[in-house]
Amino acid sequence: MSVLDALGRRLAQDDFKKLGLVFLASAVAVPAAGLYGMLHNQISYTVSPEYFTRFKFEQFGLTGLALPDRAKASVVGLMASWWMGVPIGALVGAAGLVHEKPRRMAEVTAKALGVVLAFTLCFGLLGLLYGLCRTARIRPEDYNGWYVPNHVRHLRRFLCAGYMHDSSYLGGGVSVLAAWAFQARAWLADRRRVIHIASPAEQT
Repeated sequence: MSVLDALGRRLAQDDFKKLGLVFLASAVAVPAAGLYGMLHNQISYTVSPEYFTRFKFEQFGLTGLALPDRAKASVVGLMASWWMGVPIGALVGAAGLVHEKPRRMAEVTAKALGVVLAFTLCFGLLGLLYGLCRTARIRPEDYNGWYVPNHVRHLRRFLCAGYMHDSSYLGGGVSVLAAWAFQARAWLADRRRVIHIASPAEQT
């Protein structure tokens, strides 16, 4: 077998490994997204229990589930978010195909998935902060498109939880762009390192 044949086979093996890492990224992102949803809803439940007892439990068909309300809030988070791990993991993993070696792709993609989780959480918390500012003075006409049950005892808290949830969904989408930027930055850093190493050799 010639050197070119061996090199071609090695490249083909690397390509298969990298493709497998894309699927692995989705597989890892699914439970990560579910766990994120559970943690997220512990925060939003603390903000407004009524957002769940008067809205989310009914929306997800959990009103008859024999669990404490706070535990049911985590179930809602799991049900609402696990599926987002499939497209997010695939998109983040696919961006990792730019890396030359599977080992480097795995390393950077794992960190990029961490970027997704951190970015989405920050986005949700910023949404909560925005909601706190936005609801300092509540005008009912501003929320005509929202589902607000009758006789909510703590309306401001209910609305703030809604702002947090909406922002988190938006953050989940935008976080993919942040993960792509992270992948691109790592790839560019690797390219600069290769050029830097090669330059002195070319001068000798």
